[in-house]
Amino acid sequence: MELKKKNGVYYTPSALAEFLAEPLVNTNEQTILDPAYGEGALLLAAEKIFKGKTIGDGIHLFGCDTKPVNGLLKHLPEANLLKTDFFEFPVEKKFQTVLMNPPYVRHHMQNEKKISTYRVLHEGLKILNNTSDLWALFLVKAVSHLKEGGSIGAILPWAFLQADYSVPLRKYLSENFGVIDVVALSDKYFEDADERVVIIWLKEYGQKNKSINIAASNNILSKIQSSKISLKSWLADRVSCNVGNDPDEILGRYESEFGFTKFSEHADVKIGVVTGAVDHFILSKEEAKEYRIPSHRLIPIITESEEFPKYIIDGKKNLRLLVALKQKDHLKFRKFIQLGITEGYNLRAHSIQRDPWYGVKVGQVADAFFHYRISKIPYLLPNDKGVQCTNTFHRIYFKNLTETEKKWIYVSILSAPAQLSLEVNSKTYGRGIMKIEPKSLKNAIVIKRNDVKIDPIYAKLMELLSQNKKEEATNYATEFINSELQIGTDLAITTNNLIRSLRMLRLPNMN
Repeated sequence: MELKKKNGVYYTPSALAEFLAEPLVNTNEQTILDPAYGEGALLLAAEKIFKGKTIGDGIHLFGCDTKPVNGLLKHLPEANLLKTDFFEFPVEKKFQTVLMNPPYVRHHMQNEKKISTYRVLHEGLKILNNTSDLWALFLVKAVSHLKEGGSIGAILPWAFLQADYSVPLRKYLSENFGVIDVVALSDKYFEDADERVVIIWLKEYGQKNKSINIAASNNILSKIQSSKISLKSWLADRVSCNVGNDPDEILGRYESEFGFTKFSEHADVKIGVVTGAVDHFILSKEEAKEYRIPSHRLIPIITESEEFPKYIIDGKKNLRLLVALKQKDHLKFRKFIQLGITEGYNLRAHSIQRDPWYGVKVGQVADAFFHYRISKIPYLLPNDKGVQCTNTFHRIYFKNLTETEKKWIYVSILSAPAQLSLEVNSKTYGRGIMKIEPKSLKNAIVIKRNDVKIDPIYAKLMELLSQNKKEEATNYATEFINSELQIGTDLAITTNNLIRSLRMLRLPNMN
């Protein structure tokens, strides 16, 4: 499994291969390339579809791979299958169609020397930055192998729709293909991989773009209905999938009609404490006692989401402790510091940027904390005991708000409109986890008022959250906000349906 992960090798299931190939295989004489053919699933699918549509041998299949499995492709001419790196495959070779399931190798696991060589050899790769994963480089190189009017069918990770480095890639594709069709699938299709996939068909190479269509589905067997999106939406930081109503339009109504405003107007968002070595710098009370580290060098710190409800009830009583040493402490706590050196913690990226390496930069105490990665229903946790949090959370600093105004924000961010804004603006990662980056949280919508009627509502919500009853809490907050702002039933139902659709897309097995 680790070798697969390192090399990004996940062989294509036959049903998915046929789903990808079918729209691009026609009855005309056709040349097809798979630049990472592996077991040959995509080429075999194309061959099967062609034979099902016509009688003849007008389809010509080609492939290259550094580690091919040729057992199922022995009937093809040996010269058609090259054991070579795709980036060394001659760019002069052109094809009508490219079918591909490129390696999903993250940028930090790539051979930097090889990637630098690729960039020199292939001018087009310059549109991608150094944080681009390998599949993106494969896709750009594949374009260079198309004949005029040709097509590409590709199985890509969801990062295609949401990674920062994908924005210039999507722009490049919109400038080179007349028609772009995309289907985002939420079911898992690859064994031992959490990655969700996006199916993309790029058609009419060399033509001015006429349409970009996108759809979302749990799987390829479900009914798939696409909708056309604008170039502006295609070039957004995150491309929203079709889930019926336009979420941006609905969120715009909440701002223009009901007074919702961006979270960034009321608070600053900062990442939590970066230690670079959690196992070393965050200790239990017993461990801190063993190292004889005094209380004035220890700061209670939240490290896991499970601690949110407990913090509401118990405060800092049962939290682990962050070791916050000063430069002058090098003689007092030699055992602790030496252990870090022995384990190599002093050589980690964050440590070498600090002077001394063991002096973790703590920063100011936050007013509240907010989830960074979570499956559903993120919320604000008031930091009323003055503790810290690791960088698995965001630290929130309110901008001169009264306690009453803060309570409105605590309540409204749990309501359906705010939860929808978080779903729309956040990214999705393995196992359907929502990654709420600072920018995503800043774009969430909330209500700020100075009306004390919020007090009992806030108290009830804190009680529910302390019991980890998040579903009840968000329903309670939504009912209050809808009633207080007189939000109509139709809009409320539409909002709830959108949230459910987006969550079902991320979490297809959600009850």
